[in-house]
Amino acid sequence: MAPLTKGQLARWTTRLAETTTNKSRATALWDLARLLAGTDDAKWADLVRLLQGWTQAQQDQRPSP
Repeated sequence: MAPLTKGQLARWTTRLAETTTNKSRATALWDLARLLAGTDDAKWADLVRLLQGWTQAQQDQRPSP
């Protein structure tokens, strides 16, 4: 995984800070994961598993109707 440049880090910090819902946060995190994985399918698969776990945890925290 290539490290983010200072400009990229600033952009992603801002984008994540501007998310106001779990849906918008999830979209931003998936976009960031794709950027970080680049063309490495194994890294992408690892990040997918990580984000699937995060997504499931967020859904489990929702109050029941």
